Amino acid sequence: MCDIYKRGLLSTALKQFGHDSTLWKLQEDNDPKHTSKLAVNWKRNNGVHEIQWSSMSSDLAPIENVWQLLKINLRRKKMESYQSLVSAIKREWKSLPSELAIKLVHSMNNQMSEVIESDGDFILR
Repeated sequence: MCDIYKRGLLSTALKQFGHDSTLWKLQEDNDPKHTSKLAVNWKRNNGVHEIQWSSMSSDLAPIENVWQLLKINLRRKKMESYQSLVSAIKREWKSLPSELAIKLVHSMNNQMSEVIESDGDFILR
């Protein structure tokens, strides 16, 4: 996990913001790999500041809708190897319309209202 942070997160943050780590914050869900002692210590030691995020926040993360759509589309395909799975994921990702991102971001006002109405619990649909 720390190698992913180093190669992906820090290299991208350096390109975008330089060495000033106060210009950005990391948002992650509370998946155990993000909250392990190793990951937490690595982020602390490397100046990564995080947004505190509720463990019941999937309704407030537009990417969760994207993952669900990808899973649905991939279930329809037959993959016979790891490489065919990776290729299928890449094809599906590239085929997502850019309008989807805009639609998901614009849906956040309604999502926020529903989460507030449910006292922070999951939204039932």
